[in-house]
Parts: sequence; C-alpha cells; structure tokens
Amino acid sequence: MTIKLLLQLVFGVFSFKRKNMRGFNPRRILMSLILLPIFTILLFVNNLFLLLDYVFFPNFLNQKVTSPVFIIAAPRSATTYLFHTLAESDHYTFFKLWEIVFAPSICQKYIALIALKFDRYIGNPMKKIILLTENQLIGKLKKIHLIGLNLPEEDEAVLLWSLSSFYLNFFYPDSNFFDDLVLFDNHVSEARKIRIMKSYKRYVKRHNFVFNKKNEKQYLSKNPLMMAKVKSLAFIYPDAVILNINRSPSKTLPSTLELNAKLYSLFTSVSVSKDLNEKSTRIVIEWYKMAERYLNEYYPNNHLKIDFLKLIKHNKDEEDRISTFLKISPSVFKKEVEKDTHHKSENNYKELDTKQLKLVLEEIPFMADYC
Repeated sequence: MTIKLLLQLVFGVFSFKRKNMRGFNPRRILMSLILLPIFTILLFVNNLFLLLDYVFFPNFLNQKVTSPVFIIAAPRSATTYLFHTLAESDHYTFFKLWEIVFAPSICQKYIALIALKFDRYIGNPMKKIILLTENQLIGKLKKIHLIGLNLPEEDEAVLLWSLSSFYLNFFYPDSNFFDDLVLFDNHVSEARKIRIMKSYKRYVKRHNFVFNKKNEKQYLSKNPLMMAKVKSLAFIYPDAVILNINRSPSKTLPSTLELNAKLYSLFTSVSVSKDLNEKSTRIVIEWYKMAERYLNEYYPNNHLKIDFLKLIKHNKDEEDRISTFLKISPSVFKKEVEKDTHHKSENNYKELDTKQLKLVLEEIPFMADYC
C-alpha cells in the first residue's frame, strides 16, 4: 500500500464524471454505505491481529511451506472445478473463505476454531445463522461462481488487507488505481513486488502454522490472477508445482467479460462500457502471454498443461496424467464429492466468432491447439 493509493481509494469512491460507473447512482450509494464501514472495520481489526501474531506466535516466520501446488489459468477455465476436486483429497491444505475474510491472522484462526467448537457443543446455532446470512448475501453470486464461507477460495483475497489485491478494482471500476497490479510482473516496481509477495508468503505460513504445522500436506492454491505473477511467484516459491489449464479463448474471453459485468453490477447501477470491456479483453490476452513466457522460463519442468475439454469430460488419460504429475492417487478424481463441487455456472455469453478468434490467436498462437 502506498500513500498515493490510499488517497485514491478514499477520494475515489465516487466520481463526478458523467456516466462513470463510480458516479452517484443509487446502487453505488447504497453499497458504499453498507460495505465501506464493514470493510474499514475488518481492515483495522485484521491488521491489528496480524501484528499481534508477531508478539504471540513469532515462530510462524519459520513455518515451512514445501512444493506448494498452484492452479494458474485464465478465468472461466475450470480452475474452480479442479481446485475443489483436489481439495477433497487429504493430501492438500488450502484457504477457506471464512479464514480469508475473518481470520487471516493466527490469533483469529485460533479464536474462530474455539468458537466453532463451542458452537457445535450447543447445537450449531451460530453456524445456522451464518449459513442463512451467507445465502442472503451471496446467493446470486453462487450461480456463476462456487462460493461459500466454508469452501476453498482464491487466496488472492488475503492481499485485500494490505490493499494490494486487484480484486479492489471491482469496487473501483472506471479507474486506473490498480493498473499496475493487473500486469503485476511487468508493471509493478521490483521493491513493491518483493513487499507484496513476501506479505503473501507470510499469509500462507500463518495458514500452515495452524492447519499444517508439521508440513505434512502440500499447500494448494487456485488463482487466475497469478497468471500475471508467475515470475514473482518463482521468487518466493521456486519449488512450486503449477497446473495450467487451457481452454479456447473463444470461450474464456467473453465468459470473463460476462462475469466481470455481474461483479461490477454489485456496486453500481451503470452498465459496463465498451472501452472497459476492451480493456479487460486486452488484460486477459496479456495474462496468456505472461503466463506462457514465465512458466517456460521459471518452471520449465514444474508445470503441467491440462486440456480443459478432457478435464471436464473426465478423460481417464488426462486425469492419470495430472495425478502422476502431482504424485497422488488418481482416485481423487473418482471420489464422490458434494453436488456443489461439480458446479455448473449460469454465466451466459456469446462465443467469439471465427474472425475474432483468428485475431486473438495471432497474439497467442500457443492456444491454437485448444480451440
């Protein structure tokens, strides 16, 4: 976080520009009144407890995280499906949404675990209230992305508490506040990259300190935004194992735009502009380029390319190839999982036509095999 960014976030909640998505429209005003106080409180409380970790649990800095597994691919490429499938295995540990939002620190994790144990003892009243509230608040979002407080979630969100996550862009559309973060490896200064990645690594260490202290499990992460951070990831985890799912951009690009529009619509009454859609398309294309370049450069023998269609169609050879690469039993793909794990998004979009796809493939020709 920089002073400049902090000032932009404070004074950029609303825009006086005509037709800007941060204008004074009804939904923007309502969501700002609801979310800003909650986020500000969480920002203060979470950072206070994160500091207390250094007082009460300083040894967390020595916590090991060996050969973490990262699912890195474009949005809408079945990353959530693979993440939840692998998460069913006892071989992995991972962040859940409740931990990211309400318990990023070790202190908070222990407090939450004690509270949940007591709640179970008295019949789970707190759990029932939480589930009811969750369905009311994010029920619609569940139709396009599998999400829940007790489900595995993208760990990019832990960086919200240092105001260094691109996720904040969805609350600040029509701004350039996070343009450097979106193309992280290429645009963020070296000093800031190191600070952010070291901060991210400490969050993972905190998780392992509580849930995987003996380092018996591999840490598992699914994060499309990591496509822009592969080079930086190699700085903190040179021994990482990467799963790179590949799906035709004729589907990923329009599907991502549709998803973005729905996320933006949570915070504004103004529709996404053509310029913003074009900018988002350019970003994802750049992500493809960056991931391809840096995976080959920094993880030449430690990344596996996965065919999206084979994965979702449960192709046995593809599943065996993945399990062999990960050195786990292929039975992980055969386990009966909860219905929500095999989530089918209700995200509707129109595929790119042949001419549009051809133009895209001229920039990312390595994706042609998946079209």
